[in-house]
Amino acid sequence: MFLVIITAFLIIFLSWFIKISYETISFYWLSPRRINKIMEKQGVHGPKPRLLLGNLPDISSLVASSTSLDMPNISHNIVSRLHPHYLLWSHKYGKRFIYWHGFEPRMCLTDPDLIKELLTKYNHVSGKSWLQQQGSKHFIGSGLLMANGDSWYHQRLIVSPAFMSDKLKGYAEQVVECTTNTLKSLQNTIKNEENEVEVGEVMAKLTADIISRIEFGSNHEKGKKIFNLLNLLQNRCAQSSKHLCIPGS
Repeated sequence: MFLVIITAFLIIFLSWFIKISYETISFYWLSPRRINKIMEKQGVHGPKPRLLLGNLPDISSLVASSTSLDMPNISHNIVSRLHPHYLLWSHKYGKRFIYWHGFEPRMCLTDPDLIKELLTKYNHVSGKSWLQQQGSKHFIGSGLLMANGDSWYHQRLIVSPAFMSDKLKGYAEQVVECTTNTLKSLQNTIKNEENEVEVGEVMAKLTADIISRIEFGSNHEKGKKIFNLLNLLQNRCAQSSKHLCIPGS
């Protein structure tokens, strides 16, 4: 009797182990190979991915190299500095190519006509990937920015009235007041002979001030504290997104 129980247990365990092993191999190795072959038949190529890591090491290496030195001059052409892999691979593989963010494939389009076609004809199947949703779930959850399909459409209908032109016109006074204060602050900075201003921080502060005054009214200082905490959380999420997200983690 004991031998029968042990045998049954071993059979169940082996069945479970084989199933898990097959699903893991299929998810991390067979499926990527199958997707690559399908894309190659359609003329879409890309850099060769590594097991589990995909092209993340290549991206990290290219970004580290491009940002290792200061910019020689002030320029808005920062794509080659912040996203050098896009430029490198688009020149090498064409206006559409596929690369791997870990075990997840990502299609990159640089042709405006292809982008327009994707967003108009196939918007119901496009959206945020699983890794993108996982990376930001502790920051913005499953809200409008990360929702897909019917969930996105439902949330979009709910928030649409808040962005009607008549509604936005009612906020003009708060926007003008906050902008005026920001301009005065910049003028004081110039008077103090400070030559450099971090425009990104100024605009982020202005945006937070406007939204705080509109949403929290007289208690806008509370709104500023919330935005500061959200900014801290955003930085932490950005740091964590640089690492590979393992399912279940």
